Parts: sequence; structure tokens; C-alpha cells
Amino acid sequence: MINESVGRMGAITRLISVGILSTFVVTGCASTSISPRGCESNFSTQGSFLSGKRFSTSEVINGISEKDAYASLYKILAGDGYYIQSSSERLGVISAFQNVNLSDKKAPLNALVKGAGQDVEVSLTFVASGGVYTPEVGARNEFCQIISRVKN
Repeated sequence: MINESVGRMGAITRLISVGILSTFVVTGCASTSISPRGCESNFSTQGSFLSGKRFSTSEVINGISEKDAYASLYKILAGDGYYIQSSSERLGVISAFQNVNLSDKKAPLNALVKGAGQDVEVSLTFVASGGVYTPEVGARNEFCQIISRVKN
């Protein structure tokens, strides 16, 4: 396992603030269109503001090796300011987090890269603690932008 800390603020940290007066900052625009069968259509949300929310999605990416997709995803997350808590290239798992603005809470993100023949499936899951407001559209856009960057 690789333990690594990344010092700059990242996308989910900018996405999350405590309370209803939080703001969402778009970190960039996706340069490619997203297939309706991919990231956006696979996006799901469970929970509530009070109990906490779980956001997840996945997309199968064609024509990229599992190793290349994993390396790309790792670099994207580290470059976006996620603290890589643990990772295993062999298992295709990256566990990362970002600190929540104005709070001592952490926002965990788990990523999984699974080989599917000549293709890979990239899955992202993020959990916002109870009382932490995260706009669904912001989480969906962030996830789909990350996956789109893995594809390119």
C-alpha cells in the first residue's frame, strides 16, 4: 500500500461546506460529452442531509488497460488535492479523502478500477457525513469529469 498526502485543496473540498449556506465551485468543464449509458445515468444517491449522503457512479471505459486507468485515476485524484489514504494497484482500489471546509470532518472518496476484458470499469463512491451539505449535481459533475479525464 502506498500512503501519501497531497497538500493543496481539491475538488470535493471546494464542493463541500458545512450548513445550508454552502457554495459549489465548478472546478472545470468536461471537454468531452458523456454517454447517457455511462457516468450520469449510473449516478445514484442514498441518504439525507441529516443522516449523511452516499453518492456513487461507474462507467465502463473502452480501449484502456486496467493499469493505465488506475495510474491515470491516481494522478488525477492526487493532482486535485485528495489525500491518498491507502491504495493498491493490484486490487484496483484507491481510498482518499478531503477535509471539509469549516469543519474537522473528512469527506472520503473510494475509487475502484476493475478490468473487463479490453475495457475497465471505474467506480467512484463519496460519503458526506450527516449535516454536511453537498449538492447532488455538483457531486455528479465532479465524478463524471474525473472519469472523463481517465478516458482521455
